Amino acid sequence: MKRAGLGFTDNDLVFLITTLMPENTDRQRMIRALREDEEILEGMLADEKVLHKLLDAPSFPLLQVSPGFFFSVLLARVRQDMERQPWTLERTSRLSMILFDSPQVVELLSNKEIRHYLAALLVSFVHVNSFSATVQVRDGVWRRVRFNDFDIDSLLRFGSALDESQRFPAYKRIADICLFTLGIFSPPSGQEYAPLALINERLRMALRRSREDYIEQGGIFYRLAARHRDASEEQLADVLALLSEKIALAAKPLTVMSAKYLAPFKDQVFLQ
Repeated sequence: MKRAGLGFTDNDLVFLITTLMPENTDRQRMIRALREDEEILEGMLADEKVLHKLLDAPSFPLLQVSPGFFFSVLLARVRQDMERQPWTLERTSRLSMILFDSPQVVELLSNKEIRHYLAALLVSFVHVNSFSATVQVRDGVWRRVRFNDFDIDSLLRFGSALDESQRFPAYKRIADICLFTLGIFSPPSGQEYAPLALINERLRMALRRSREDYIEQGGIFYRLAARHRDASEEQLADVLALLSEKIALAAKPLTVMSAKYLAPFKDQVFLQ
């Protein structure tokens, strides 16, 4: 799996260097050092000054740095937040419950590959894509059908039209939608449909399931993805298997991030 720093642009690293080491004049040397030492890089990502410079600037954060860098900074900060707060909130349709599960969330986030996967997952939902594919609708009859990569039902239809050897991307994307929706939009337990007040039609389309449905379906499809031969080839089998068991826990840092840091501009960040 890719290391976090390998996905960052030189501009991202210059932003980091000028924020934390403004007196440093040899930026190219520091860029090389950060690309070679992930431990130092991740320590710098967690510095509070970096977060404040991103969120307090007059320009939109994603105009300053790449999405991968932005979400890596937020995940580093959320991890620190949860180390200091032993509980998380979980909503039902009528009330909110306090759960003392932050230590388990922090333990999950201590897994470097999980952190990297979550950052990449968030990046994948900045834009929503539609695509067309030719599928067999019955014997001898093929039809070109349009699909949407933020619509679980659309992806289920797409996956069912493929041979098992080709289903890994569909399995993984369905599970990712479940985890993303659980974390960023936090559908309450027992709620089957999105509130009509939601303006974003794509979001309304996705929130047709209850929290329990997303947990169950996400776990199933992460498990299917983890067992697929492509998961081993992409070095994702262990991460996907862990997420299949811990999807509800993995959603917690995304929920904290959404409520605490993304609320002012969430509609500008995702599902464009």
